[in-house]
Parts: sequence; C-alpha cells; structure tokens
Amino acid sequence: MTNFVPLLLHVCCAPCLTVVQKALSQEGFRVTAFFYNPNIHPFQERQRRLETLTAYSESEGIPLETVEAYPLEENIRMLLEAENRCYACFEDRLSATAEKANEMGIHAFSTTLSVSPYQNQEQIKRAGGKASYKAGVEFIYRDYRDLYKDSVSVSRENGMYRQPYCGCVFSERDRYLSIKSPGMV
Repeated sequence: MTNFVPLLLHVCCAPCLTVVQKALSQEGFRVTAFFYNPNIHPFQERQRRLETLTAYSESEGIPLETVEAYPLEENIRMLLEAENRCYACFEDRLSATAEKANEMGIHAFSTTLSVSPYQNQEQIKRAGGKASYKAGVEFIYRDYRDLYKDSVSVSRENGMYRQPYCGCVFSERDRYLSIKSPGMV
C-alpha cells in the first residue's frame, strides 16, 4: 500500500486542476484543492470559476477548501500599489495557500498556475519560495506547461467553463488591448 504525502494545491480553475492533480497524484501526493482567488474580477466570473471547480472536485472526489471572502478593495489596492502586479498577485495567493497548509497540518503546497504557458514561472517560483519560508511548509514547484494542451482537451471534453483571461480586471483589459502584463511571458 502506497503512503501518499498530503499536499495543499492552490487552484485557479477546474481546467488547470484536471492535469496538475493527476500528475501530483501519480507522484505520490494526496491533493486537497484550495480556492483562494480574490484577484478574479468581476464577482460573477469568480463564482463561475468556483462553481465549475466545485462540480469537478465533487465528481472526482478531490477534497476542496475555499475562502469565501471577496476582498475587492484590498485586492485592487494591492495591485495598484505593487511594482509588479502579477508577482504581487502570485505572492498573495501562494502566501494564503502556505498559511492554510500550515493551519491544516499539511507540510507541502503547490499551485496549478504552473500549467499556464502565459504565466511567468520564475515569478511563481519566487513567490512560492517566499511563502514557503514564511509559513514553514515546503513549496513543491513543477513546470506543467507541457500539460497545458491536455488541460484544454480534458476541459473541452467535459464541457467545463474555460475563462478567457487570468482573472484581474487588468488582465481582462489587457487581452482586449493586446497589452502584455508584467507577469506574462
């Protein structure tokens, strides 16, 4: 019998969870999904992503922890004051994940952000490392960008909602104006 290592996985959306959870499980991790995304604007978009994630997690038997709070003002203030808003967003979400892992007695955490070919992986690693140090739990970083197309296929096959932008109001604007965000590669 295999002893699985508990891991708290920050999840941005269900499509990204599909392949990352499977890959981590194959490595021997027992994944609990964690939805903390105050960056997703507007609120209806956040709810749509959370509903899709909840339905997928339930169908696959993946435990899911969620943070219901929606600190819009604090999030926008943080993004506006940040030197690099994408890094600040990564740091906020990964810090919350590391703290939650510590609170739950889980000694490792990771993120589905690492499956996106659009996110700056060096910033994710740096933010995860900082969160790891502060919370005293291990950050498990894996570059899953090679699984991105699989996540698209799986989500389409399962009729999942796929969001058209990262999450914040700035990333929504940037996709229409073809602006490259500082956290994008």
